[in-house]
Amino acid sequence: MFEAGIPLATSAELQEAGERAFAVLRGASEMLCAQVPPQSRPPALMVALHIWAMSHGVASLFGRGDAGRRTLPMSPEELLEAAVLVYLRGLGLPAAKSAGAI
Repeated sequence: MFEAGIPLATSAELQEAGERAFAVLRGASEMLCAQVPPQSRPPALMVALHIWAMSHGVASLFGRGDAGRRTLPMSPEELLEAAVLVYLRGLGLPAAKSAGAI
């Protein structure tokens, strides 16, 4: 979506798809943040942006099509799941058995 070389401003369809995808992530972040006690609750938008950044990083690591790509010992899904679980634990949320349970 973001590496196609198409400026989002020139493609309403692509921009709308990006907004819908981020809305899903933001909604999940809002539900997660609601589980944190108010005195230590992070802003949901900040959590959504952090998880988006982690996702983008994992996609970039695995999306390289050149010989410079590092061989990694796990799948992109496993790497992202581990990163999100560590992040959520850092926020004080109970550990889930799978990031898919979020």
